[in-house]
Amino acid sequence: MKVGDIVIVANLGEMKVYKANPRDLEAEAGLKPQNIKLDQINAIDYVEAHWKLKDIVTDEAGRFKADAGKMGGNAGEHHELEKKMEEDVIKVLANDISNIVTETNPPKYFLALPQTIFARVWERVKPEAKEKLFRYVEEDLTKTDKNKLPDIFQQKGKHF
Repeated sequence: MKVGDIVIVANLGEMKVYKANPRDLEAEAGLKPQNIKLDQINAIDYVEAHWKLKDIVTDEAGRFKADAGKMGGNAGEHHELEKKMEEDVIKVLANDISNIVTETNPPKYFLALPQTIFARVWERVKPEAKEKLFRYVEEDLTKTDKNKLPDIFQQKGKHF
């Protein structure tokens, strides 16, 4: 990781974006570009991901005759609402990654997403943003200390 690179760590609930800035004068002069510190430049909360189904669907199941002819509280069909909410957040997440990479135009960037959503997000990231990816980690690093991120990407980071 060198001066000017960005790090994006995200999950379904939040995204944090860090920029590698020079830690000392030697790094600033370009003599030791690997002497960096990460400064947060953006943070996004995905509120929809925090919602519970009961917060959205406020109506309880109606009472109608169950199969045996007795009054029951059958819920009817299973809702696909939770899956749709997750897919909506994944689309927004991929769009935000693409926009951040396009706007900041870093030499390269590092990306960390949970393994459960990585492939679904990555397939929606725009090609011009995909080209600049240097390393990725399929883990949720949103709660990880930013000072540990360069080492994690160095040790666990994969290339495409």
